[in-house]
Amino acid sequence: MAPRRYDPIIRRHVEFKETRRVPIRPAGDVLDKSKPDLGQSGAMDIVTLQRLCARSWPGLEQDWLGEWELRAADGFTGRANSALPLGDAGLPVPEALDRVVEWYTARGLTPRLQVPAARPGVSDGDPASGVAALCDARGWAAEPWTLVMLRSAAPSATAGVQTAALRWSDEPDDAWLSLYHRAGAQLPSVARRVITAAPAQYLSVRLDGDAVGIGRVALVEELAVLTAIEVTARERRHGLGTLITEALTARAADDGARLTALQVFADNAAAVRLYRRLGFRTHHQYRYRSLSDG
Repeated sequence: MAPRRYDPIIRRHVEFKETRRVPIRPAGDVLDKSKPDLGQSGAMDIVTLQRLCARSWPGLEQDWLGEWELRAADGFTGRANSALPLGDAGLPVPEALDRVVEWYTARGLTPRLQVPAARPGVSDGDPASGVAALCDARGWAAEPWTLVMLRSAAPSATAGVQTAALRWSDEPDDAWLSLYHRAGAQLPSVARRVITAAPAQYLSVRLDGDAVGIGRVALVEELAVLTAIEVTARERRHGLGTLITEALTARAADDGARLTALQVFADNAAAVRLYRRLGFRTHHQYRYRSLSDG
């Protein structure tokens, strides 16, 4: 008997505020609708946590190659413009990687994968089985590691900046967007659509009326995913990073979150120290692999 295969690419275009995941499974299988166990951070496997995080920052277009998720958003941000190769693609991995290349090339985008792995020193298997090795063999470029850190959503006994004013909204305003770390000279026109593609709360911190810090929190199931934590260069090392992180976590806890996750470059030593001091621990890591023009 021939093995069951996943349907190849099942296309889904995401409307803004759409965050439902539609897993593709072999015909006749029963979809398990149970929620993941979020009670203990160590009890959540890498695949579950990575998929929950993906729902907090989706692409504007999402397709499925079996259980692999393909995301595109006109090139704005790595998460929204990379394939997440988790589970069974319904094809041998080399063929699946070829399909990924075709999909991104057809959209004028660099083929890119977001490849999760266990944290250093931990043997948890390979959540993206065989993908990293194949990327190595094919000469795909490897970007720096990003840590996925996790902690309870319970409030932490840390002091904030007492003179700061916190402003919350359902949409980022121009002041918020001006502090977003990819701003540079000007954000691309698609940026607001990508940033707001999932339901989220947006925080801006004001001192003397000026925005000096921002943050974003999206609640997925009972997991709060923190993103876009930024502080202006002049106000760094004054406790605003702590204030923003705790305020975002507290807001999500009020809405029912039990765990809080964030993602930070592994080589950002100052940020990693801050998050560890606030009780975050590294759950796993990931890196982007991309097919260079050469």
